[in-house]
Amino acid sequence: MKKAIYSLALLALTTGIVTFSSCSKDPTPDPVVEQEEFDHALIQFIKLNADGSQTIDTTSVNFDKSGTPTPQQTILSNGAHYRMLITLSLKGESINNEIVEEGTEHKFFLNPSQSGMLDYTYSDADANGRGIGLDGKLKVTGAGTFDLKVVLRHALDKSKPEAQDWNSTTYQSAGGEDDLNITFGMKTQ
Repeated sequence: MKKAIYSLALLALTTGIVTFSSCSKDPTPDPVVEQEEFDHALIQFIKLNADGSQTIDTTSVNFDKSGTPTPQQTILSNGAHYRMLITLSLKGESINNEIVEEGTEHKFFLNPSQSGMLDYTYSDADANGRGIGLDGKLKVTGAGTFDLKVVLRHALDKSKPEAQDWNSTTYQSAGGEDDLNITFGMKTQ
């Protein structure tokens, strides 16, 4: 009889420990930001006429998966206006539709290494009317040689002040992660 009571007590104790252990909460893991996958980036600068219509004068820079630009330096005309198009591709297929579909979570930033050289306006927008940057208008406002960093930020809070300007250098404070962070030389003359 004592053996049976001892066995029941041991069983109850074991069940209580297992039940108590399984009820403890696991810490909630940080959400994973799924970045866009691509193996090629193309930036096109299509020169515009005074009336805003496009010319056939197009300058392009290509980036491989490692972020190496071809050509190393792009030449644009001082005082000229350009339509700037960015295309990201994976295995030869554009992934721009994915970026547009998740437009509230994506934004391109342009950071020239020298201020006063460029002015940019977003031509595309997300569902909240905030710029994305796959399509925009670029005006060359100064002559010189500088680097241009192009960043695509994913999962940022676009309502934060740090995410408002096209050339924000504090965009990281709006959260998210970089999907794209490339730099190339630019000469304006």
